[in-house]
Amino acid sequence: MLDEVISLGTKNSKTLGHFPKGAFQEHAKKGNIIGAFSNANDLLGYLLFSVTVSKRTIRVVHLCISQNHRNKGVAKLLVNELRDKFSTRLKGIVLSCREDYVEATKFWRTYGFKALNRIRSRSKKKHFLVIWWYDFGNHDLFSLSNTNSDKVKALLDANIIIKLRDKNSDEQTGAKYLMADWLVDEIDYYYAPEFFNEILRDKDTDRAAESRSFVTKFCEAKFNPVRRDDIFETVETIIVGRTENDISDKKQLSECIACDIEYFITTDINLLEAEEKIFEKFGVQILTPTDFILMLDQINNRSNYIATRIAGVNVQYRQLESKEINPLIDCFLRKKQGEKKHELRGILTSITGNVNGAKVKIIHDKEGVKLGFWCAEFKKNTLIITAIRTGDTKVSLILFKQLVFDLINYAIENHKSIIKIKDQFLGDSDKETLESLSFSLKKGIWTKIALTGITNSTAVLSDSRIPSKFLRSDSFRERLSKEPKTFAYSLERMFWPIKFTDLDIPTYIIPIKPLWSGQLFDFYRSRSNLFGAPPELAWNRENIYYRSVNPVSEKSPARILWYASSSTNRNNSSRSQSIVGCSYLDEVYIGPSKILFQKFKNFGIYEWKDVFRLAKNDIEKVIKALKFSDTEVFKNAVPLNEVNKILVDNNRKKNTFPSPLTIDNNIFLEIYKRGVSENYE
Repeated sequence: MLDEVISLGTKNSKTLGHFPKGAFQEHAKKGNIIGAFSNANDLLGYLLFSVTVSKRTIRVVHLCISQNHRNKGVAKLLVNELRDKFSTRLKGIVLSCREDYVEATKFWRTYGFKALNRIRSRSKKKHFLVIWWYDFGNHDLFSLSNTNSDKVKALLDANIIIKLRDKNSDEQTGAKYLMADWLVDEIDYYYAPEFFNEILRDKDTDRAAESRSFVTKFCEAKFNPVRRDDIFETVETIIVGRTENDISDKKQLSECIACDIEYFITTDINLLEAEEKIFEKFGVQILTPTDFILMLDQINNRSNYIATRIAGVNVQYRQLESKEINPLIDCFLRKKQGEKKHELRGILTSITGNVNGAKVKIIHDKEGVKLGFWCAEFKKNTLIITAIRTGDTKVSLILFKQLVFDLINYAIENHKSIIKIKDQFLGDSDKETLESLSFSLKKGIWTKIALTGITNSTAVLSDSRIPSKFLRSDSFRERLSKEPKTFAYSLERMFWPIKFTDLDIPTYIIPIKPLWSGQLFDFYRSRSNLFGAPPELAWNRENIYYRSVNPVSEKSPARILWYASSSTNRNNSSRSQSIVGCSYLDEVYIGPSKILFQKFKNFGIYEWKDVFRLAKNDIEKVIKALKFSDTEVFKNAVPLNEVNKILVDNNRKKNTFPSPLTIDNNIFLEIYKRGVSENYE
């Protein structure tokens, strides 16, 4: 058989180049030749390759098809065999091919290779080689860090990238605004590898080189190429157009979908008209740059837009009834992930039947449309969530994060310190959310520890409520000794709502109008228990509070104690002129009122008229925005007279808190104890 391979290679040496017989034999010994044969055992073609272990890549040296069997799919079969052999172990396939070999070029592009570069060959004649690359989609550390980023992910099509490259200030698509500083800080922009094949068609070599350099400013979409090809076949049935540009556009969209990127930014009318069908099929939104920017209240930081998007929707919880099991399965079965109906039915039936120790809660809007559900049960010191799902809607990612944070609060309210999520059919975005909330994954179970009380950062590592398997105490203690300030802060956030006596960060008592405290976080004031408060307000993990710049210059990270000032509502007087909760101060922003409001309009309940009033009706007046998170609402509002007694006992003057006050950790802890104590009256 090897003799036939050598013979075929020699016949085609004019295009393949001279290749010694010994080199064929050496590749054969390594198993680096793949042959295709007819039923009569005749050689149809062969693929000869090498493996560069250090780079984890395969280089195609020869792909040679017998003259009588070209254009019959033999080349594809050979490359398929090579791909299937190495796709789970290596990074991809690389090769070089003269650009004037038209048929070969067409094959590489059609198969899914991208044209990485164009270089001059070493031959005497002026020939150019195209470097082709086929990525298996296996993440390296850099691409994995992008995948795990909390930022919103959006893929820019080739036309948008070219507009950004050219910096045309006169163009009307709004593409230039995609690069505004405040947007770039919140979004990871991606490009499709197919973009390189678009570059190859550019006859201006200098401009093509500029495009290759410019696109590296963005993240490359990584995906399973076989999945991309399957998606492309479906996209072809949805979107019309057979020109070279049409096909390239559809390939870029397919690569976006295969990479699980939720937003595809384009100005192509053909693609935009198919947005509804693409979203229905794949859950990906196709948007113009302007529409993308205008929809930031839906997508910015995922967890931040729920107040805007669900405001006005009466989201409610209620217990599942047995007659609803089948409709719930139809809504939330993860069929694409291999979940079977009987598996989900078994979970729902089991939980529904255990009315004393477990709950299934449905989340629905005011029209009765099911948005999500969760199943949970208590076992000893643990809240176990056997299933948590959100529907295929444009708010599903945000709603999932809200529900998880809600369940953490639920566990705390019921004195459970361990939260375990055993759902085996979570999506990638769901898993990213759990990681951001300090859940850890082991043996398919996501676990978080939520501790209450007051202790020091070292003692918490020996806390009996933390399972010994959850953390490696020696490693944590080493980090705590080396980074006492930063790591102690990380630990307190990890085990929220516990508070450390030795945490070295500032604390501020900040006044807030009772109206704002009631709508932003104080569900006691709104006369709702944890599972009855509007989630867009009472459960929002992160929020913004606006105030004037002077007299205190807050610094982050810090703790906040919220002082609710006087109220005209007598029904809620018990939570007025009192400290009603505490939060973490994550960021402090200072700037003109109009700009800050535009930046944070998707947070909380503020309208422009509220911020405008704070700015004394001056859009240029500089104000301050405090970004806070993880608010713990005090069951016991600590009244002003108690707060002042604590201040005086700590050698501080009495205060009515017309403006923020900086306090030390001892004062904070005294107030905090009163706020969360079970026995406090």
